[in-house]
Amino acid sequence: MTPTASDITTDIRPPAKKPISWKSAPLTVGTISTSSGLAYLLDAPAGVDIVEIRLDLLLSKGVSPDKIQDALAKRTIPALLTLRTRDEGGNFNWRSRQRVLFFLKFIPFVDAVDLELTNLPRLGRVLRMVRKTKRDLVLSSHSLRRKLTPLRLRRLLTQFRKTRASVYKIVGLARRRRDVRALAEPLLTHSHMRLAILGTGPLATASRLSLPALGSRLLYVHLDEPTAPGQPSHDTSFTFAQLKPTFSPKGV
Repeated sequence: MTPTASDITTDIRPPAKKPISWKSAPLTVGTISTSSGLAYLLDAPAGVDIVEIRLDLLLSKGVSPDKIQDALAKRTIPALLTLRTRDEGGNFNWRSRQRVLFFLKFIPFVDAVDLELTNLPRLGRVLRMVRKTKRDLVLSSHSLRRKLTPLRLRRLLTQFRKTRASVYKIVGLARRRRDVRALAEPLLTHSHMRLAILGTGPLATASRLSLPALGSRLLYVHLDEPTAPGQPSHDTSFTFAQLKPTFSPKGV
């Protein structure tokens, strides 16, 4: 049965907002997408700065909204709320109205909210509540099937400037090294914009390891299960020998 916002039955008091130091780069974001992963809200691993609640994945796995809110109310670390559609890399068949209602129910329990740039016209109520409650905004753009050319990236940066956000996040397809170079360029030319850029595809892991060194503001790791291809665990370690195929995968 598809969950709805009306399934939230408990009256839990939201916690006080926790500040996030967006100027400290890169910040490590640990994603949670399973019921057991909610425990990390109370006891996050060392080095993790923000915990991302992938509400779309949690709901798709049958985790009750009440349980998620209860865990958020007891958290000891800043939380980022994300509700992805399938086009954004999510795993939940949202109805637009229900997605908005879930956002409105959960925004008081988090410190920052991730919204997709192309969906902003349909999320006006959500954006207004983010502003009203003084939550931080991560404005995202996902290009999971088409690579981001320099021209598309320039147009994207122009669109980003129309909406004030704490961080502007870009996820682009990275099949070849030149794709990663294109993704890296805005970090060097627009460092004042607080960009977080990462790749998906064969060079996803390489982008996540290299782009923070060039100024990407967010480094995503998973605390329980990967939420995207190439996403490392919070306790992943590499040797130089292991890094070679990561930066030059076979067939690229």
